[in-house]
Amino acid sequence: CIPGGSVLGFKTNLRIMKLLQMVKLRGEHQEGNLNCVGCDTKAKCHCIECQENYCQKHADFHDRSRATCDHHLIVISDILESHQAFQMLHKRHYCLSHPKELVSLFCSECEKAVCPRCAIGFHKSHDVTSIEEVYEHIKVKMEELKKKTESKIYNLKQSIVKIKNAEREVDVESLTAKRKIQDMTERCINYLKEREMELVKQVNLRCSANEDVMKIQLTQIEENLTNLKEGQDFISGAFANWTEAEIVAIEDQMIEKLEELAKIETHKKTYPVSRTEFVEEGLSELDGVIKKLGDVIAEDRVRQAISTLGLVSRENTMPAGLRTSAQRPETE
Repeated sequence: CIPGGSVLGFKTNLRIMKLLQMVKLRGEHQEGNLNCVGCDTKAKCHCIECQENYCQKHADFHDRSRATCDHHLIVISDILESHQAFQMLHKRHYCLSHPKELVSLFCSECEKAVCPRCAIGFHKSHDVTSIEEVYEHIKVKMEELKKKTESKIYNLKQSIVKIKNAEREVDVESLTAKRKIQDMTERCINYLKEREMELVKQVNLRCSANEDVMKIQLTQIEENLTNLKEGQDFISGAFANWTEAEIVAIEDQMIEKLEELAKIETHKKTYPVSRTEFVEEGLSELDGVIKKLGDVIAEDRVRQAISTLGLVSRENTMPAGLRTSAQRPETE
């Protein structure tokens, strides 16, 4: 929103006005359009108090004159390049309505810096104060605000320090947390490896037990087969080589031996041993436990969950009639 509905409502910025004047003065000098007020030659100097331009000859005269010997002359070519010349020209502000009058007063009603002629003219009935007095008042007010801003600056700097410290703490905590996660993962992997070794050991024990059972079965069958063959060979040899009287004499022993051999059990198929089977149990529970790792779950619960992972089942399918060598009846 433009004050007063027009750009004319903007306050005059004396610094910008002075800067524009200097730029214009420098530009006219470079273009050769800036002449001395005392002659038609090219101006080289500018009097800050008189606001007039002089050639070198008239500038020297102006500097020696008793009335103007205390005036400040600056070389026009130094404007905007020499810091000293810029400061000298900038410190003095002249009235826009009265170019030869310095701005030394301030109208409170119009909020505008004015010269003495303006103060006794258009601003005659206004509250006009010395610009130095207004400057001191503004300076005191600015100093108070500056102190407040300085405290704000200090607080903001402290906040930045705290945030940076917090960032470092976050980085350290992040690295620590990652190391803990890695350690926890390694422990879980070790638990799984331990469980793997335990399950493999169980399988090996089952296989070893089955091998022992199968060896016993094989030994018993081979013994029965040997006894049957020997019995048959004995009977066949007796009828082939013995006399009728000799066979009749041992009839009872031969019948008893054959009846004993006839009682030996034979089987049409191989009896299965204890079956070894791995059952994937506890995976769903372990999945739930893993999802809660690092939350509120304890490490011993992880170990417990892994310890129930998998199951080596044993199904005893050995027939009751199949006896081991230790269970064979004594021979009469």
